[in-house]
Amino acid sequence: MKIKKTLVWAALAIMLLLVLSGCSPNQQEIFKAAMRLQSANSLESQTTMTLQLKGSGFDPNTQQQIDKAAEFLNSAKLNLDEKVNSNPQKTAAKAQMDFNLAMPGMNIDLPIWVDSDLTGRTPKINEIFKLPQMASAFLPEQFAGKDYVVLNPADMDNSGLGNLDMSKLVNFSKDFQTAELQFLNSYVQQYNPPFNVIDNGIQYLQTSEGPIPARMYEIKLNDAQFKALIRYTVNNFVQDPEAINFVKTFMDSSLELSQVPDQAKTLSEFDQAFATFNNNKQLFLTEFNAIMDQLNNVTLLGDQGIDINYAVSEGYIVQESGVIDVEIDAAQIAQLMNAFAGQQNAALEGAQGTLNVLLNFKTNISGINSQPDIQLPQVNASNSFNYADLMDQLVKKSYKPASSLALK
Repeated sequence: MKIKKTLVWAALAIMLLLVLSGCSPNQQEIFKAAMRLQSANSLESQTTMTLQLKGSGFDPNTQQQIDKAAEFLNSAKLNLDEKVNSNPQKTAAKAQMDFNLAMPGMNIDLPIWVDSDLTGRTPKINEIFKLPQMASAFLPEQFAGKDYVVLNPADMDNSGLGNLDMSKLVNFSKDFQTAELQFLNSYVQQYNPPFNVIDNGIQYLQTSEGPIPARMYEIKLNDAQFKALIRYTVNNFVQDPEAINFVKTFMDSSLELSQVPDQAKTLSEFDQAFATFNNNKQLFLTEFNAIMDQLNNVTLLGDQGIDINYAVSEGYIVQESGVIDVEIDAAQIAQLMNAFAGQQNAALEGAQGTLNVLLNFKTNISGINSQPDIQLPQVNASNSFNYADLMDQLVKKSYKPASSLALK
């Protein structure tokens, strides 16, 4: 069962990694631009996301809860600004990410800095988080009032990284990145999903450096097309020997790196399970396609479906925007679950109501290979604490939050 789930999710992940691309000329242009962007040594991006929630037809209590959630979420806005610098080998990098979540009566800022260097004998990975002010109220007294938390995965005894051979991790990271790009470039040659990419011609985008020309591509999927894409992707992926070998190689390497007890036994069991699945792929696909047949009677996407726009300039994706309209019909879901169970579930009887979730997003990408300036904050014992120390304190001692008296 785990092998089946792994392959289904791997297939769907490949669908996203390929940026919904395939063999048609327009699909290939998006794919090549996405792959070229992955190879960039540096870039800046600004992403904005909003959510619109709406429910109708539910019982009064549920409808009231949905309406309250909608009032809160529909006014929220998430901004993510990111800067990344790395060397050509992608073994040393700095990154700065600024999260901002604005909601009614609340504004949360979470800046994050990452400094990694995997080139030396002792690889270094440091992550620095600037804590929101409200978080201090829930910290033990010795950590309260400090602005930053520093996380070094190698310091985490319970994470499994403390005993991990970092040189093997570095080699795995390098080798997997190369293998992943080789696989994607090969796999996309025969991946031909059942939809078209629309070429909307050349438009000028306004950027911080002035207007730039970009060719605009659009992907539109309705409910039926989205289901057809999922069906095609999983069937194509599972039946492709190269794809199966890629997943197995990745899983074997991950298990070899992990600190699971009795590693040899775990690897052997995984290999046996994978061999069993590989010998019964058609049975799995028969079961999967039967599930997809059942999904034909269940709505997944609303009227707007999935509508994604890509702007490609000088061979790079410089803008991505779109809308994803998810629709959930409670009665249809109940019927589907009853069909899977082979009997009527009393708890699902009378299920009613339709939930719509509309996600809007836009990402602007700039400064490609321009090495943006990234300044890490100066942290010390007076303004920061180590995350491993905090976790150790939480595990070994009971404590009262710094604001416990104020909260009474």
